[in-house]
Amino acid sequence: MKYDLSKKPTRGATRTLKAFAETMFVLLTEKAFEDISVNEISQRSEFPRATFYNYFDDKEDLLNYCWYVLSKEIKLEDYESMPPTEIVDVYFDRIYNLLTEHHKLLQQIMENNKLEGMAIVSFLNYFKVQARKIVIQFCDEMPLDVPPELVADHYCNTIMLVLEWAFLRGNEIDLNTAHQYLDRLIHDERKSEG
Repeated sequence: MKYDLSKKPTRGATRTLKAFAETMFVLLTEKAFEDISVNEISQRSEFPRATFYNYFDDKEDLLNYCWYVLSKEIKLEDYESMPPTEIVDVYFDRIYNLLTEHHKLLQQIMENNKLEGMAIVSFLNYFKVQARKIVIQFCDEMPLDVPPELVADHYCNTIMLVLEWAFLRGNEIDLNTAHQYLDRLIHDERKSEG
């Protein structure tokens, strides 16, 4: 992304980024990501194409920014101060709640975007990468004969698999049931090794 998200944005930048993200979300509810063009994004958001390219490299970059906007709701910065033993469950709960809160939007996006399409793959990969950054802290403290990076990948893939199954594959389950599945796939294994 061309715009530096680590610095405090100006009011103009905030307005511009918000307009582009909102436009992308609307377009994703109307058509497949692959059918969306930068021209269409610029026209709908009422900014020139040149402004789009001042902020983003391409439409994939904007798509990642959209997932970044959603991820801000789960407060990734909070995980740095959490006890490692709570990280997996808290991250899972927060993503589950985020997906619940945006369930209608996700359903509308899924109507036009296939599970294996760029929009959904990008969404899953974005949150998997974020989970990995957080879960690796937990894995560093596990007494396993497996590299922590491999364990972190396993945990993150499993977290996202349960959430994908629940929210993107149409198997609506409540948080308690989702936790039971996660416990069976991850936590029971962790208890038997610990």
